[in-house]
Amino acid sequence: MSHFSKIEVKFKDQACLVEALQRFGFYPQIHDQPVNLFGYRGDRREQTAHIVVPRNQISSLSNDLGFYWNGSEYECFISDYDKSFGLAKRDFGLGSQFLPLLQQEYINLYLPKLATQMGGEVVETVTHGSVTTVRVALPNQILRR
Repeated sequence: MSHFSKIEVKFKDQACLVEALQRFGFYPQIHDQPVNLFGYRGDRREQTAHIVVPRNQISSLSNDLGFYWNGSEYECFISDYDKSFGLAKRDFGLGSQFLPLLQQEYINLYLPKLATQMGGEVVETVTHGSVTTVRVALPNQILRR
């Protein structure tokens, strides 16, 4: 039985997280109340999540992938097996590069949304290895005294 690990990843926007998962070919389930995750044998696990990618979407030997909303961000629950094996796409497992790739997709969706909310726009995005730099143009603000 694979062990689930809680991964410290800062996902704060549900819509961007769901869309990022969809870009990998997954169809995540969204729940108002957290539901139990299941292992590859169909056994119920103690970990719960609000957003679940069912194991059958990942691979025949995978466990559920879950994201639990803790009130300020989503905590990721991924099994040790799924962190180790796969090609980061539907029916082929997740693999060691999945979370960094998911973070990158999430950032590409979240930062333009955040910049727009602040009245600005993303001007440039550059990725070097695992580091993504985003340049945002915000409107000039005039301070009145």
